[in-house]
Amino acid sequence: MAESCRMEILYMDPDTYTAISTHEMRQSILNKLFEETYNGHAMTKQELADSLGIKYQQLVYQLMNHLKDFWTVVREEKVRGTRMEYIAADNPHGVYICLGKDRKIYIVDPIAKLYGPLSEVGLRCDHCSSDEAEHCVKSLVDKGIVPAELSQSERETLSINKRSGFRPLDRGLIEALKGLAAGNRCTLTIPCERCSYMRKRNLITITE
Repeated sequence: MAESCRMEILYMDPDTYTAISTHEMRQSILNKLFEETYNGHAMTKQELADSLGIKYQQLVYQLMNHLKDFWTVVREEKVRGTRMEYIAADNPHGVYICLGKDRKIYIVDPIAKLYGPLSEVGLRCDHCSSDEAEHCVKSLVDKGIVPAELSQSERETLSINKRSGFRPLDRGLIEALKGLAAGNRCTLTIPCERCSYMRKRNLITITE
């Protein structure tokens, strides 16, 4: 049976983006947390700190003051009279965006280690071939998740961000922006038998 590749596009506060976009330690924390907990695993804050080679106090400061929107406590255990928290990514499928001046889109994608203006850092889907991207877009259209055609203004928005609209996440971003006023989020579910990016990262597997 094949698992599905899921990506959920979430809105991010501009201040949150600014705090992360050029801060290497915060990016490293998100990268490790999302990768380690993608498949339902949880880890202690100490384990996360040790895996990054930073002090526990440094990690806790960053989690509590700058990264609180990205993680959650999964469970707690009492150890020698103290409380030990197991944490995980709040939404391991999350691709976070915010909209800036002149329709410019900014992205935080911890799984893909992408932080910055969309026009500069691109999307995880850029690692896939044109054929793979076309297959995924067709799947999204067939499921009614995205429309078959883009409007002129939607094409302009993508063009401003140096995107063509041929990649699944391009189309997902447009749908997410359309739902911004209503507070809706866009979830893309793609057949993983063609999701080479996630397979290369060993984050999804296919079993017969």
